[in-house]
Amino acid sequence: MVLSEEELARNMMALDDGLHRIEKQFDEHVVFFDEDPLTFGGGHFVLYPVDGSSPRFAIEEQYPLGVDWSDEGRVPTSWTWVAEAYLPQPDGSYMWVPHGEGEVASADYAILLQIAEGWAEALSAALEREQSLAPDPVRVADTASATRPPTDRSM
Repeated sequence: MVLSEEELARNMMALDDGLHRIEKQFDEHVVFFDEDPLTFGGGHFVLYPVDGSSPRFAIEEQYPLGVDWSDEGRVPTSWTWVAEAYLPQPDGSYMWVPHGEGEVASADYAILLQIAEGWAEALSAALEREQSLAPDPVRVADTASATRPPTDRSM
C-alpha cells in the first residue's frame, strides 16, 4: 500500500502521541526520549527505565531511497524497533544485546504501539516485583527490634 505524504505524516504524529501516552501510563518506571540515533545509538524514539539506560526499546525511522534523517521534509515510510539490554560479555566489555526486533510499515503504526506498550508493561511489572521483594530498611529494623528475644546482658 502506497500512502500519501499527508498520511505518512499523520501516522508519524500518531506514533509520537502514542509513545507519549505509554510514557504517561507507565510514568513510575518508563521515560520516553526523542533522540538522534547517530549520537546516542538507540533510535529516533527510545523508551528507557526511569532509573537507568538498560534495557531500552528503540525505534528508528526508515525513509524512502534518497532521503535521510537530515532532510527537513522527511517522513518515515516504516519504523524498525529493537528491544535490547546492555549486557556484560565474556571479555569484560559491555554491548547492547537485542532480545526482540522487527519492522513495521507506517500504516501499521498501531501494531508498533502495541509492541512498545507490551515492553513498557513487562518492564514495569518486573520493576514492581523487584521493589516488592526489596526489604524496607525502616520496617526491617522495626521488626528486628520487636522480635529480638530478651537478654540479660546490659546495653
